[in-house]
Amino acid sequence: MINRINRSTKMFGFHVNKTLLPIKANYFLVFGCIGPILGFLPTYVRQLGYSVTTYGVIMTFMTFITMPLCPAVGMIVDKFRVKKLLFLTTLFGMGLMVVLFMLVPKLPVDTAAVAELTCDRKTGKLAVRAGKETTIFAENDTDGVLVTCELQSCRLTEPYDHDVLNNQRTQSANDSNDSWFGSIGLLSSSDRINVAFKLEDVEQVSNLYVFHLSSVLVNGTETSSTSCSPQNSPTYCSCVNCSHETVMRVATNMVYGWHKILGLYQFWILCSVIIMFNVFMLITSALQNPICLETLDDKSEDYGKQRCWASIGWGLFSILVGLLVDVFSTGKKEKNYSPIFCSGVILTIFNLYVVTKIKVTETRKSKVKRKKIYGLFTRFCVIFFYVWALLNSLFHTISTSFTFWYMEELTLSNNDRNQLMWLKTLQGLAQAVQCFCGEIPFFFWSGWIIKRLGHVNCMTLALGAMALRLYLYTVIWNPGWIVLIELLNGVTHSLAFAVKMSYAKKIALPDTLNTVIGYIMLIDMFGDSLATLLGGYIFGWYGGVWSFRFFAFGAALMCFLTILTNNVYPMTEDIEKLNFISVTIDPQKTITNDDGVVIIN
Repeated sequence: MINRINRSTKMFGFHVNKTLLPIKANYFLVFGCIGPILGFLPTYVRQLGYSVTTYGVIMTFMTFITMPLCPAVGMIVDKFRVKKLLFLTTLFGMGLMVVLFMLVPKLPVDTAAVAELTCDRKTGKLAVRAGKETTIFAENDTDGVLVTCELQSCRLTEPYDHDVLNNQRTQSANDSNDSWFGSIGLLSSSDRINVAFKLEDVEQVSNLYVFHLSSVLVNGTETSSTSCSPQNSPTYCSCVNCSHETVMRVATNMVYGWHKILGLYQFWILCSVIIMFNVFMLITSALQNPICLETLDDKSEDYGKQRCWASIGWGLFSILVGLLVDVFSTGKKEKNYSPIFCSGVILTIFNLYVVTKIKVTETRKSKVKRKKIYGLFTRFCVIFFYVWALLNSLFHTISTSFTFWYMEELTLSNNDRNQLMWLKTLQGLAQAVQCFCGEIPFFFWSGWIIKRLGHVNCMTLALGAMALRLYLYTVIWNPGWIVLIELLNGVTHSLAFAVKMSYAKKIALPDTLNTVIGYIMLIDMFGDSLATLLGGYIFGWYGGVWSFRFFAFGAALMCFLTILTNNVYPMTEDIEKLNFISVTIDPQKTITNDDGVVIIN
């Protein structure tokens, strides 16, 4: 095996290992495909009409469904010789789901926002309270533009429930005798009111927008004056149509309760595509890492040098695809995400060819009893490791799933048209910095770092860096600063991931490596599910600043508890008993466990 791995040839002045070249290409192509999709998925789902809370619930639901797959796949390929066939099948399925992403329909508009028509002695006013997920962007070149809006189903009583408003619309034709003296005189619920105003007269307080009216028409007839007496009651109407797109974005809410959204076929199509994409993606990842480690044989310290090509693919295609999204979206009211999915399909086609060139070692049927694998979980250092892996996965998912959403919040609050125009490029640049300046160096040097610091110190360092990273998100006002913050991704993700793989390689009994890695991925997925569920609700209720601050303090607390636990119960000694202390393995040394079973020879 060693001779096969060390076989190399000279290409372009460099010595290239021909055996490991397909592994590197596979990492590059797989993560070049999934990187932009996972990065831009939250904003894509938002454009389809879903709230941050709904997105969090979808991802949590997806995680719980796919959670048993990782250990199950590991057990299957340890028992049956189907590793390469399963690898090719899941890659093809992942490419198919990328195509289906382009066909997911948007949510229909459920209700129009309730507009409050009122006035004082000087002028009439139209106040619209937008939903949490809707924010107007007042373009600099629209000053002086006259906007008209049509109001219907007017009432003196504000309808608090959108179902009530819908019922009022259907009953308005039968309510012609229901009249009252409203803000602009004698009105009926069947009256159609048209108002006009200029964008330069808009007042905004949080998500409340007040438009100063220049004219009011009732059933096509202009009223004598837009002013009225203060004692007249405000009128609540449904704002059904406006002549300006950005105003219509405010005046239209896509508000769905769970009792409604579960009945929409658009929702179930999105759920199905996301679930199946993640199923194929996770199975691919569950097979990819063991194939790499088995190909490396006793040189597992070189794992990071192979895995860094995943970061290269992720970063390169994130910035390239982000730029293409902005270019293809020029002059359009919504972003065109088709470059993300088209590039994913092309990369998958190339990857299918690359995988056929990988020499996969099909494992022999494992004779190791499952109780010996489960016995690892009785060790304190192993239990501590899995708890740490859960927390690391939770905080990492909070960062990756909600950073782009937060960048959009910052851009909209800054009210900067140029910033919004090139936001996807900026988001792609942030991912490129994550990969090229953060992940690649730490993947490349992870073996050396773990050898010098030890596993426990690396775990502590990852949690501390994560606390700093999440907190820094909350003290910036310009989304461009996030690009620099993403440098910390090398410590919080790459180094942490290398620690996980090092543990898996060391504790795995003969022909059980796939199973052990499957359990690690199961823990990771459980952390992902907690992150998306908690993150979705906290971000939905408290916004990005307080949410990131909450998780930053949580990461800092876990970092402190890790240091305290290691001082009270030194885990380094326990780790040494299991031969965990270094990523580097001496090829001349035979390692056995407490039962005398040879682990590495």
